[in-house]
Amino acid sequence: MIDLLIPMLILAGLLFIGTPVGFAMAGAGIVGIAMLTNLDTSLALLATGPHTATQSFSLTAVPMFILMAELLGASTLVAKLFDTARAWFGRVPGGLAVASIGAGAGMGALSGSSVAATASLAGTTVPEMRKSGYDERLALGSVASAGTLATLIPPSVPLLIYGITTETSIIDVFAAGIIPGIILALAFAGVVVGWQRMRPGVAPASPRVTWAERVSSLVHTFPAILLVILVLGGMYAGIVTSSEAGAIGAIGALVVGMLFGGLRGRGIMLALRRTVELTAAIFIIVIGAKIFSQFMTLTGVTQNLAEFVSEGGFPPLLVLVVILLVYAILGCFMDGLGMMLLTLPVFFPLVTELGYDAVWFGIIIAIVIELGLITPPVGLNVYVTVKSGQGDLGAAFRGVTRFYVAVVVVVILLIIFPEIATWLPSMRGS
Repeated sequence: MIDLLIPMLILAGLLFIGTPVGFAMAGAGIVGIAMLTNLDTSLALLATGPHTATQSFSLTAVPMFILMAELLGASTLVAKLFDTARAWFGRVPGGLAVASIGAGAGMGALSGSSVAATASLAGTTVPEMRKSGYDERLALGSVASAGTLATLIPPSVPLLIYGITTETSIIDVFAAGIIPGIILALAFAGVVVGWQRMRPGVAPASPRVTWAERVSSLVHTFPAILLVILVLGGMYAGIVTSSEAGAIGAIGALVVGMLFGGLRGRGIMLALRRTVELTAAIFIIVIGAKIFSQFMTLTGVTQNLAEFVSEGGFPPLLVLVVILLVYAILGCFMDGLGMMLLTLPVFFPLVTELGYDAVWFGIIIAIVIELGLITPPVGLNVYVTVKSGQGDLGAAFRGVTRFYVAVVVVVILLIIFPEIATWLPSMRGS
């Protein structure tokens, strides 16, 4: 018991003082392995662990999809996506906020990086809403929430790493995220419409747009739409792997950005630098999680927990609800990717043992990660929105609270109707 307790306390302490989650997991894992075996074994793992954790070829898709997101974010295509969404949805109540959510869904399909999508959206959409007289809470809250859609809508980096970590088909996991992603985007839009209906002053009416202007707006975003079709369609059809799709997406983003989005040398260099930074941060988390998961395997916690649940006769739904509550609590204090990699070695075998589908569980985790991205005190997307949109942090956190309901409703729908997530992958299999 002490061999498990001390490393867990070390992990909690390191996270409490602000240690990056990857280093915290690696440090706690090394100490735990040393306690269970010996110092030499622990240090040997520290030497070989980074290579073992990152040797999967599928991980090459991570920097590719991030580069794709950063290149598009450095171009004017995000603004064009917003203009298109505004042309089509601008007349509904809270039109610009709904358009931001539509653009967020589009950025999700083009990027896979929630941070990149949020930063690009906030810099474009928040000033427009502010100029139109929108309430600061609605403007910041809708954009921060819209940015989370990149976590669920493929090509999502968290879903990619989930597939690699659990050895679940990446293409199936990506396909499973499409319909829930659309439903969640509609739920976010519903929150905006309901908010405006109850308090009309938060969102003034938008000017009318002719059908000619709507059709014209689609022309400007056609290259981006074509890029999505090439990347996602190629994967779904089995023509390319996720790594190949990522490479196609990165090259396509470079070409489309330069030809249609005003992307130039400075923007390209900035995108490359951001890609290196984000990829390094993600890989450090992956390495730390690998070391910590090996420690957890040595403790036998996973097997013991599965046996306890099985012998205790607990209803599978109750176990699932407890797991989701743990994720919701951890999401308040941890980075979503780190939270997922920290808990998967324990929860994934348990969930599959209870008969839940691995692909479906990945989508559930992605949605709960989205909740963590807009939940204080961490709420990474909220901070990114405030920084890029030059807004007020308090107003942003007050604004996102209304969107929690949408996330919870979609999770409940997925639990009641798992086919929402599993139908597309099953169609691909058939």
